[in-house]
Amino acid sequence: MYQPGSANAPSSTLVVIHFLTGGVVFWVAALLALMFPESFTVHYFNPMLLSITHLLVLGWMTMIIYGALYQLIPVILQVKLYSETLGYIAYVLLLSGTVLLAYAFATFRLGMAMYVAANALGAGVLSFGINLFLTAQRTKNESIEKDFILTAVVWLMFTVAAGIALAINLAHPYLSVPHLELLKLHAHAGLAGWFLQLIIGVGSKLLPMFMVSHGLKQMELKPAYYFINAGLILLICGLFTDVNWLQMAGGLGIATGVVLFITFLIRAYRHRVRRVLDAGMKQSVAALLVLPAAVLPAAWFLAESLGWPRVGESVAIAYGVMVLAGFISGLILGQTFKTLPFIVWLRTYKSKVGKEKIPLPRELYSERLLQWQFGIYSL
Repeated sequence: MYQPGSANAPSSTLVVIHFLTGGVVFWVAALLALMFPESFTVHYFNPMLLSITHLLVLGWMTMIIYGALYQLIPVILQVKLYSETLGYIAYVLLLSGTVLLAYAFATFRLGMAMYVAANALGAGVLSFGINLFLTAQRTKNESIEKDFILTAVVWLMFTVAAGIALAINLAHPYLSVPHLELLKLHAHAGLAGWFLQLIIGVGSKLLPMFMVSHGLKQMELKPAYYFINAGLILLICGLFTDVNWLQMAGGLGIATGVVLFITFLIRAYRHRVRRVLDAGMKQSVAALLVLPAAVLPAAWFLAESLGWPRVGESVAIAYGVMVLAGFISGLILGQTFKTLPFIVWLRTYKSKVGKEKIPLPRELYSERLLQWQFGIYSL
């Protein structure tokens, strides 16, 4: 059985508040999407869509990832988290920065509100990064999962730094590169650098474990690591300098890394001992199927540089929805019901094990409701 509650695990409060907060922000973002559907039918650079997007990527996805990593890093690295205090500081800064940034975008206030939000987010990410790197220094265990996770944190820092530069440039233009090109740079650094690599680092450990795929070799992961990072560097350089062949080479590198990761997951799926997947794993598998599908609109973006017709705003928005709602959010939803019930179970029933009859972690939620949620969300 997966043991997220090892002896090195932090306080469950630190973990649970991230999950609860992320869930609330996800609900708020969904409500705003229902209230302002027109923001999805015009150009993607509009105040409300920017606000909803940053609520999702920061207040929902990154918030959940912070909480999950505080629980999983001690398991993967076999050491205690360096500082829970830094964890709480990062939480407060991430939440306050996200709320203020969403407000600044929704009202398109490019002054003090955006600057304060950007600085809060920058300080929060720095606190989070320092905490993880100091934790990693405590262990001599080297693994490809560790490389992916720590590199993802570096890309998160880069993404936030680029976001701060964009915020300043929006109010006081000082960069010669068109703002929308810089926005693509910022977005793909976050998507491929932070989210994708974090998902590979954690997913390559958890997904085979949940499918009970024993003795699985990781031959695809190391080349995937180098392809994705080399490709991302080339893509960013190409976007910043407007050099088409760099953009194409970078995109191909990232796509190759994605294919290698999917190949690894296919092997894990074929060698699984647990033949019937529960609702959480079904949702995770469905989310992973969106990833190769999202490569198609991404390739169309890159093909513009070769003279293909310009991608319309609707395709760009569809690409964002596929990646954010289909792939990343779908995977988070599926894995939340694999990890959070055990964390809650451990906190509530650990002292009662062997003394009285207690429920199993999977009995803390309704499998039937989860199946309904999966079906409705997929629509």
